[in-house]
Amino acid sequence: MTMTPARALDVALYVLVLDGLVGLWLGGLLTLPALVLIAVVVAASWPGSLPRRRLASASRLRAALGGGLTLALVADVLAVAPTMLDVFTHLLVLLLLVKLHVRRTLRDARDAAFLAFFLLVAVAPMTSSLAFLALLVVFVVAGTWLLLLRHLLGEADQAPPAAPAPAGVLGLGRGLLSVGAVAALGVLVVATGLFVAIPRLGQAALPMRAPAARLVSGFTERVELGAFGEIELDDTVVMRVHLPGWTEGLASPETLPWLRWRGMAFDRFDGRAWTIGRAERLTIRRTSAVPFPVGRYRGGRTFIQEIFLDPLGTNVVFGAPRLLYLQSRSDEVTLDDLGNVVVPLAAARLRYTVESEPELGDPRGQPAPELAAPDDPRWRARYTALPPLPPRIAALAREVTAGAADPYEAAQRLTTFLGRELTYSRVLERRTDLHPLEEFLFVARRGNCEYFAAALAVMLRAVDVPARVVNGFQRGEWNPYGGYFMVRLRDAHSWVEAFVDGAGWVTLDPSPRAGVERRAAPGAARLWLDAVRMSWYRYVVNWGLGDQLAVAEAFRRASAAWGSSAVDVFAGRPDRGVLLAVALAVGALALARRARTAALPAAAAIAPPHFYARALRALARGGLAPAPAETAREFAARVARVAPALSLPLRRVTDAYERVRFGGARLTGDEASAIDACVDRLRARDEPFPARRA
Repeated sequence: MTMTPARALDVALYVLVLDGLVGLWLGGLLTLPALVLIAVVVAASWPGSLPRRRLASASRLRAALGGGLTLALVADVLAVAPTMLDVFTHLLVLLLLVKLHVRRTLRDARDAAFLAFFLLVAVAPMTSSLAFLALLVVFVVAGTWLLLLRHLLGEADQAPPAAPAPAGVLGLGRGLLSVGAVAALGVLVVATGLFVAIPRLGQAALPMRAPAARLVSGFTERVELGAFGEIELDDTVVMRVHLPGWTEGLASPETLPWLRWRGMAFDRFDGRAWTIGRAERLTIRRTSAVPFPVGRYRGGRTFIQEIFLDPLGTNVVFGAPRLLYLQSRSDEVTLDDLGNVVVPLAAARLRYTVESEPELGDPRGQPAPELAAPDDPRWRARYTALPPLPPRIAALAREVTAGAADPYEAAQRLTTFLGRELTYSRVLERRTDLHPLEEFLFVARRGNCEYFAAALAVMLRAVDVPARVVNGFQRGEWNPYGGYFMVRLRDAHSWVEAFVDGAGWVTLDPSPRAGVERRAAPGAARLWLDAVRMSWYRYVVNWGLGDQLAVAEAFRRASAAWGSSAVDVFAGRPDRGVLLAVALAVGALALARRARTAALPAAAAIAPPHFYARALRALARGGLAPAPAETAREFAARVARVAPALSLPLRRVTDAYERVRFGGARLTGDEASAIDACVDRLRARDEPFPARRA
């Protein structure tokens, strides 16, 4: 079955439209039901379909639909759409549907293709999925085909009405397929080069979106016990942590049990919820691209984390405990005395780099005077304050810590007790009317990490040890193909920080979660696919000016190294340089001569001489054109039988055509004048030729 160019153009256009709509769904700008509904409306606009014919013949129905769509758009702008980007997207979809249903000309097809392109533009900052690459490739290929077919159909429309289309012009042959494939490949190559070279706006459109709909438990400024029911078991990867230049002397990253990614700390407990009290905040601004100092270096090993974070509805920065430096796209960062680091710019939180000094060994080994507890009763009251609680919670804390040599040993005893005597569970069920922590410690004796962390912090405060609750993520799964940690939503975790004189805040994790959760190791295919996604996110989605400068610098260094090597080779031997230059010049001249010689017959084989093309156009106005397999001589003989008066001038034109095209001859001035006169004689006859069979 042969497809006509007009039908092929329809197919290419609808592929572009569906590609853009799927992109909107992928980026969360369209729900699945809305996508299906819009796809049905798009299908109804197919040329020749029954709904389109009915709509074309019903003017009142068209007016009613137009008014209804206008009212719907006004309501969307005023009350429905959450952001201006949603309004813009809905307007684009509406215009696209209208254009598809009223499409009549090639210009309408072009306009619809542009609208489909802007659908992809709208969704580009909203998704980091690798599937967007496939949508982009499909759009480039289909768009290139649409432009080629539109050009062919436009040229055919401009041809004389009486002239039949030359053979192969309106057919989708192998040559046209090759041209389309090469053109699409060229567009992709050029676009890739421009992407690498031109500075980008990055995630500039991200602030147009509403905050992320999914918020992970604990990453707000209030965490209430028992309010979340069964904690989220989502396997979605929300953070990837790459460790460039892992510090020599430390174990392999995937074997470190102490790795976790700290998010937000809380210091006030009202009996049911942890919140942030009156924390002292400091905002740091910078004027040059230097890292922000966010912590105090204590003289130990450090390591760097390059973090790629999906939007989580929080402006907190995640990183391994004891952050020292932060490098991000933002020129402003806010710190507080809880150790929380906040970046207000949403785009700057999607990719950033932090440096941390991990907690290794016993924190009491090398006490530092500057890390002693402040001599301020208000500070101690802040981190030891407790609301009215059942007395047996404090009694249990004193019983477990009885005889401890110092606060750190007491903290270790409580941590061990909770992890040994109580059970970790994802399911949270209230069985009594007791206080949540009392029920957790004495009745249920099972709970999630939030209950373990809250219980430890409360029991530490009950024995006068300063403590606070921290939320973040566990280590995650190591991906050996990409060399990074895959952190999922299910890795959201809570633990405790206690203050030790001379060591500052130290991490304590009482939850036995790691020993209870038995996760099947992901297969090699899944790990490899996620590594590909990571590369896409790192080198495409987050490609920015800094990366461009790094590539330029690497190219400059490589060029300098090559130049110095060349100087070393020819140093002291200038004759070598002269010989090399002469050899290169001779080779270039030889290649140019060969290319020019080979191009003459190739060009002659592609296009007929100008005078012969004029002769064919003159005959086409009378209704005569060469058949697909008809030679120039056979065509001249057929014209002689139909119109004997034109036999002589056409035979002379045909002879000259064969000598020039196949013999490589050049016409003299007199010969060219004579051939032009013959062509003029052919053009002088405008009336149609009589219909006669050969």
